Amino acid sequence: MKNKLRAAGRTLLLDVGLRGKLLCIFFLLLVLPLGAFTLYAFHRINTVIEEQTFSAAEKAFEDTHTAVEDLLARLPQVTDILTMDPALYTLAASDPESTTYIQRLNDRDRISTTFDYLRSMSGVDRIRLYVSNDYLYTNSADIVSLESVAGSAWMDAFRDGGVACWFGPADFADEPEGEREWYSLMRLLYDPSHVQQPLAILRVDIAADRVSAAVSRSTITRNGTVLLLDGGRVLTASDPDRAQQLSGSLPVAGAPGWAEVDTPQGPCRAQTVALENCGWTLAAALPRDDIFRTSRELRLEMLAVVALLAAAACFLAYRLSQSITRRLYLLNDTMHAVERGDVSARVEPQGRDEIGQLMRSFSNMMGRIDTLMDEKLEQGQQIKALELKALQAQINPHFLYNSLDLINCTAITRNVPEISRMVNALARFYRLSLSRGREVIPLADELRHARLYMEIQNMRFEDRVQVEWEVEPGVEACPIIKIVLQPIIENAIIHGIFERPDKTGRLRIAAFRQGADLVITVEDDGVGMDAETLRANFSADASSANTKGGYGVRNINERLHLAYGPGYGLFCESEPGRGTRVTIRVPAADTAPSDDER
Repeated sequence: MKNKLRAAGRTLLLDVGLRGKLLCIFFLLLVLPLGAFTLYAFHRINTVIEEQTFSAAEKAFEDTHTAVEDLLARLPQVTDILTMDPALYTLAASDPESTTYIQRLNDRDRISTTFDYLRSMSGVDRIRLYVSNDYLYTNSADIVSLESVAGSAWMDAFRDGGVACWFGPADFADEPEGEREWYSLMRLLYDPSHVQQPLAILRVDIAADRVSAAVSRSTITRNGTVLLLDGGRVLTASDPDRAQQLSGSLPVAGAPGWAEVDTPQGPCRAQTVALENCGWTLAAALPRDDIFRTSRELRLEMLAVVALLAAAACFLAYRLSQSITRRLYLLNDTMHAVERGDVSARVEPQGRDEIGQLMRSFSNMMGRIDTLMDEKLEQGQQIKALELKALQAQINPHFLYNSLDLINCTAITRNVPEISRMVNALARFYRLSLSRGREVIPLADELRHARLYMEIQNMRFEDRVQVEWEVEPGVEACPIIKIVLQPIIENAIIHGIFERPDKTGRLRIAAFRQGADLVITVEDDGVGMDAETLRANFSADASSANTKGGYGVRNINERLHLAYGPGYGLFCESEPGRGTRVTIRVPAADTAPSDDER
């Protein structure tokens, strides 16, 4: 059995076409994980949705609680302020016969102004004072006689309730229509001179529609209900029709968390909280169907989306595999044509992906192959042309040599040996510099070229530079690219020795083998270089356009790198005031013929 499975796997990997492999990989990497994820989501979705529903419901209920609490808390705040005003007590207890009409009118206006200011600052809707005398001209909007409300139901309830009582809209059912829609806090005021004798009633109101709006705006769930209760009496609710059925089934106020309750409308989750100032209760009820309705809807939507995605993914996978394999088959056919000898076969690149790039690279490669023979012919013609130019370029050096020979003969004829010696040295210097067009010369020729340069310089500067040559036997035959030593010596003289106050110094030039390398050192006792100048001249990544001798040094270093590789080139050691040591390192290769041997 194991062998059969292994054989089937080998067949799948080796014998099945690329399109079949892609579809199998797609099924294994997408369809199976998607199915597993869907099953897991079905398992987890009820818990997640329930947690989210309760979290949202808890947040909405807290917001409603805060809004209602904020509205009702304004009433005791205003009553506390007014009960601390001694003028209110004094005016309510004043004798109408002892004052003038104007004074009484002013006192009433002063109280009305105080009420207006507190209404605007606190956000309450109405402040009213019920008094037992006519001093303040009662029965206005703000000041009312106690006799006018003596038979009211709320007045009877107030007498039984004590010093301060809360009232809802239902407590004003026997009042005129405009006096019914209020939530009120009433407080009894006592005569300061007779603390046991009631003097007046202070009433602070907030409109019932503001409280109802705060309750109705709560969005705990689609069919969830928020209620404001006074004991078993419903003051207001987001759904008045459901409120009466729910009021008797709610948990005790202040019970922690959401409790399971049975209501005439089915099982619900409910929570209650007591309001701090008034003693009323705010409650919320969530039908169980609402809690899991979202999860059921999401499950159905998920099934539909998963089915659509699976179908779309299968279609796209088929089209994608077709696109990939079609271009590969086309490229394969073209390559077979080239294999049969048709080098003119081409494939039109399609797309910018890796396959498109492969097709484009193949077409470019075949185009390049088509032009190789033409390029070789052109290269041969160019070589012939360059050889002709090189031959023509030798005319000018010959003219220079003949001119120098004429000057030399004239100097000998007129008995001026210094001119003859200098001209002869200069002629040999340029002859070695040209090297018959060769780029690589023996070290012996390079050293001879350097010695001629030093001979000419000492003629010019009256032997101010003493030179010490140390050449290891056998290294003169080693090949080296030409004109690498003379610029180094020139830099040592001009920028090292001649920078000294006396403009004199010593040079030590050595050449020796070191392992498989040829090493040439140029050491001077000049002024040296600081670290910044050394880095600017010899660093591979630094610009030396503005440094002394930088361009020549970098040119030599680049030539050595190009000729021998990055492990070779120029290396420099220097300290200010202690001179400079430049090392040329090249491979010690086979010997090269010198100009004397040619």
